Amino acid sequence: MTLVFALAFGNSNATEKEVIIEVVFENLTEKDLNSGVFFITETNERIEISNTKSFTVKLPSKGKYQFGFATDEFNAYTYYPARISSKKNTITIRLEEKKEKIFKTRYSHFPLNKRTNLTDEQIELEISKGSLNFIIHGIDNTIPEGFTEFKEKYGIGVQKENCVVDPLSFKKANENNQMISDYLTEKYGKNWLNELPIKPFGIK
Repeated sequence: MTLVFALAFGNSNATEKEVIIEVVFENLTEKDLNSGVFFITETNERIEISNTKSFTVKLPSKGKYQFGFATDEFNAYTYYPARISSKKNTITIRLEEKKEKIFKTRYSHFPLNKRTNLTDEQIELEISKGSLNFIIHGIDNTIPEGFTEFKEKYGIGVQKENCVVDPLSFKKANENNQMISDYLTEKYGKNWLNELPIKPFGIK
């Protein structure tokens, strides 16, 4: 009886730590959304979206998260609280008309022709120049705490891009992050993952 109670109590505590977020859309256009991807950086989760109906997602605990939405049909802006809790748990995705001139200027920071299949020697050259970075997305330019120490140790920093994410930039950022991850794992094993302040999307 005591064991059953302890297990039930443990499961109750685990459930209490979980947070349910609600994702809502603001479509400022007259077009329907047909395809997009909602992603959560810290949990490495991707959710395929085909309409603007609200939906919920379960997170393991309250805290800081980075959310984003990628679609080639709209300019998509993602807004959310700095810290997620049971009371601050609404993620808003605003869809606006896609304009070609905005596309050309928004994504100039991470060149789409940047190679994401570098050899180890080429990666080490980029590290020596201080130009190799993980790519993350967010609504501001603040860099997550701990990345200064991470770069001092491993030579790899982080580059933060605008929260407006088009599918091609999203794909290139994922490939870039996975390339760096493979290099670090081959050189240091899995231990470096424990020192990563946040997990950029694309890292398994």
